[in-house]
Amino acid sequence: MTFSQAIQSVFSKATKIEGRAPRSEYWYWVLFTFIVQMFTILPVILVAMMIPQKDVWAILPFLIAAGSIWVFLWITRITVTVRRYHDQGMSGWMFFIGFIPAIGGVLEIIFMLQPSQPGSNKFGVQYLGK
Repeated sequence: MTFSQAIQSVFSKATKIEGRAPRSEYWYWVLFTFIVQMFTILPVILVAMMIPQKDVWAILPFLIAAGSIWVFLWITRITVTVRRYHDQGMSGWMFFIGFIPAIGGVLEIIFMLQPSQPGSNKFGVQYLGK
């Protein structure tokens, strides 16, 4: 799956937790969200540096726009992570393993790096590319 195919796939399934997401789709989405978040925070930082301290409210529209984008990206990150767990034959509830203090994030990264379960599983058929 290419970068653009992965982004299109995630956008088309933005609110769907059914099905499977291959490793490439997940990691391309992580890269895409990182890039978008950097470009959404950059205007906030630049405006904050340029305005006088008494005009701090001028940054509010930029914060609202960045926050709205981040909320959408967060929702899609949840759905693609759940589908990635499905791709390995695990329950989507495994998403909550990332909330375990100290080790949750590491465990989630380890699970996201695992290969897909070959063939079909109860969540659908394996993505084999085109």
